[in-house]
Amino acid sequence: MGITLRGVNYTYQEGTPFEGRALFNIDLGILDGSYTAVIGHTGSGKSTMMQLLNGLNIPTKGDVQVNGVTISAKSKPKSIKQLRQQVGLVFQFPESQLFEETVLKDVAFGPKNFGKTTEEAESIAREKLALVGISDDLFEKNPFELSGGQMRRVAIAGILAMEPTVLVLDEPTAGLDPKGRRDLMALFSQLHASGMTIVLVTHLMDDVANYAEQVYVLEAGRLVLSGSPQEIFQKVDLLTEKQLGLPKITAFAQRLRERGVAMDRLPITIDEFKEVMRSWTN
Repeated sequence: MGITLRGVNYTYQEGTPFEGRALFNIDLGILDGSYTAVIGHTGSGKSTMMQLLNGLNIPTKGDVQVNGVTISAKSKPKSIKQLRQQVGLVFQFPESQLFEETVLKDVAFGPKNFGKTTEEAESIAREKLALVGISDDLFEKNPFELSGGQMRRVAIAGILAMEPTVLVLDEPTAGLDPKGRRDLMALFSQLHASGMTIVLVTHLMDDVANYAEQVYVLEAGRLVLSGSPQEIFQKVDLLTEKQLGLPKITAFAQRLRERGVAMDRLPITIDEFKEVMRSWTN
């Protein structure tokens, strides 16, 4: 059924001297099973919008529909709890959510909270820990004894243990080294291939080009641009004006174009660039 935002507005601390408008009349759709990226500067409303998708934020006006569940200003906590099981939200530093005394207990906490027995919850936890690459010799360790990358994986396993149909990723590779980032992005790609809907907030345009099928661009709380990565990254002047950047290979190709290399479309991935170069040299 996917995700639909219709006329969504959000105001922080509404009705107080500190109120601030964060989102303005957002209308967008995310197809079931798709991989969607949301980009924009800090303060553009990306994280606010992501937290609407599982009910951490409630629209001030308009509504959010996720897999048949509607969230509006009139929504009750009971309906939102159901949604939070369907939509897993990975924060920028998810390891800060770890709190149990062992890795296994931490990942099993979510399923137990939603009614699974201890045995069932631990079985799910073992499965998800294996999926994210955590070996069973770490299951009884304190999560805070692990490396930063391992802690990140444990935290993500805890979210996957809720068995969501939608995974919302808010800068999930922040602070990781290049290998750790590649490994996590490969994991998310694998989850998407299995049928999971992925929504990625990122400032890394190479990840948008390599993985996303649809892109939404936010600016100052407003949706200003949408399309496929191939469409979005052709708008070089507009992206430059908004200081959003380009995939590295696209920026390189643009410099070649400026020096006389004819290209009908700028490539956005290495494979596309190789194809363009082959056709140019033949």
